[in-house]
Formats: sequence, C-alpha cells, structure tokens
Amino acid sequence: MEEEMNKRIKNGEALIVENGNKTSWHLPVLAMTADVIQATHEECLKCGMDGYVSKPFEAEQLYREVSRFFNSPSDTES
Repeated sequence: MEEEMNKRIKNGEALIVENGNKTSWHLPVLAMTADVIQATHEECLKCGMDGYVSKPFEAEQLYREVSRFFNSPSDTES
C-alpha cells in the first residue's frame, strides 16, 4: 500500500504536503514481541519496522513509542 501510494505521488496522481513540502507517504509499523534480545530489535528495524516494544511492557513505554508517529500541535503550527 505504501509503495503504491508513493508511486502515485511520484507520478503526480496524488499529493501529500507537510509543512509546505511535497513528501512521501509512510505507514508506521511498531513491532511487539516477547523477545528482548538486541538482535531481534535490530532485525525488526532491518525489516522495515519503525519501532519495537517487548512484552511485558508498561503503558508509558507503549505510549512513548506510538506517540513518535504523530505530530504534536506545535509541529503543525506555522
């Protein structure tokens, strides 16, 4: 889906503008696993995932990781 949308943007069939700049579209993927081995974390990132949370986790940990994918109001104000 991400690849198709970026093809459309590149071909001028779709337009995404962020802060006045033409940009590409990205669907964030957050890995969640019971594995806490550093190699697993690295493998998740290498496979294209944007973040990683290992179980068990505290609500604050999950919130912190998910919140990275959203603009805060101050990010969108000009």
